Amino acid sequence: MSERVGLSNARMACFSLPLSHLVLLLHLLFVLFAPIPVTAISLQTQCPSDFISPSPSRHRSCPVPVDDETGHDSSPRPWTHPPYCLTPHLPTSSAAVDKLCVYTSSSYNDNSGISIIATPETAAALANAVQNPLPAWHARQHIARRGRLQSHELSRKDTKNDKASPLPYTVITIPGKGQGVVATRHIAQFETILTSFPAMVVDNELFPVEEDEGPPAEGPRLFQRALERLSDRERFEDLARSRREAEHGVHIVEDVIRTNAFGITTPDGKEAKGLYPEIARLNHACDPNAYPRFTKADLAMSAVATRDILPGEEITISYVPLGMPTPYRHSSLSNWGFTCTCSLCTSPTSARQASDARRERLVEIFFSMREPSTHYDTLVELTKEFVEIVKVERLEAKVGEYYQAFMKIYYEFGDVESALRYAQTALRYAELFADPDGGFCTGLRGDLRLLEALIKKQRESE
Repeated sequence: MSERVGLSNARMACFSLPLSHLVLLLHLLFVLFAPIPVTAISLQTQCPSDFISPSPSRHRSCPVPVDDETGHDSSPRPWTHPPYCLTPHLPTSSAAVDKLCVYTSSSYNDNSGISIIATPETAAALANAVQNPLPAWHARQHIARRGRLQSHELSRKDTKNDKASPLPYTVITIPGKGQGVVATRHIAQFETILTSFPAMVVDNELFPVEEDEGPPAEGPRLFQRALERLSDRERFEDLARSRREAEHGVHIVEDVIRTNAFGITTPDGKEAKGLYPEIARLNHACDPNAYPRFTKADLAMSAVATRDILPGEEITISYVPLGMPTPYRHSSLSNWGFTCTCSLCTSPTSARQASDARRERLVEIFFSMREPSTHYDTLVELTKEFVEIVKVERLEAKVGEYYQAFMKIYYEFGDVESALRYAQTALRYAELFADPDGGFCTGLRGDLRLLEALIKKQRESE
């Protein structure tokens, strides 16, 4: 197995790029390698997945799109208000985009409420997740109670009055950071620390890539209606904001979402921003101990421990992609308007430079592994070096993506058994840090079945 089988020479074009661009290319390539989800079927003929069923006899509804015309005289379930709709016009184009409507459920998430700004089709795709009536949120101790992160005072009160054990975190004031979330007990690696449900979901159409463009002229009216209808506005308004609102007259909803929201994909495949107030309370660190995991079926965002967390240790996530060297991290973090003072960024210069060198080395190794002239023995050594750097840099949340790439590379070399081992590990980590029912995990399961079938066929022919 000294030569690679069937590689395109076009891949060599990557090597003409300067190293400064390769770090970002690595993240892009892993995204490109991810499986493509199955195209959504018409909402009128296929219901969204029934992700939780309280009993086999539960009636499954199949919501159809409604707007201000079809839903004007009533509030079709699960919405508690009639849809409020406008047809936005983009600042850079005279053409109108799809009609966007405000849909609100006041009873969602223990009456904290949710407002969604989306097309009627997307709202229909989200309806089953919004109307789930089960009390499962309260039965799991990592759920933030009544839409609030647990404070020290609330922890003592709940422990006294409830039989349930206190949550594994509390909120305290951290010098130089304001409020922060810290562990109240040992949290094991891979444990789900807390789960948050969205206060607002907004179609990306209202958030141009270039912030200077601003939203469509109709955006502020949609934002205001969505905010006014929230049952628990305090949960939304308490979140951090940039200075855009004061300096540029930006609507509070746009400001809060640009500062705190996560990118999500709705069940019908639309890109949107989801605001998860409890997850948004977690401060940033470039070497975080938790990772945010979105599950599309129930719209939940969870914080999963990437390593053991000790009592009193702050729980942090990264606001930028993991594995980036210092200059790229700081450039990306400028969008949040702060200078990072995490342990990695404030480490001695020699230690920080060593970390940056290791992270840049990951890019070099990756492209060397994919070069057609690489021999198998060299590939094995490069893989070992790559894995060791990932351990040192504590990039466990990316192992699923990395090992998926290894699976493809070893398969191209004709080493199907190694490809299978990497696929198994990739899936194990992907199910921890990605949506188990999402396209990435689903694609890996398909790859596993194919590899297992190939190995079985090979063994039968021996």
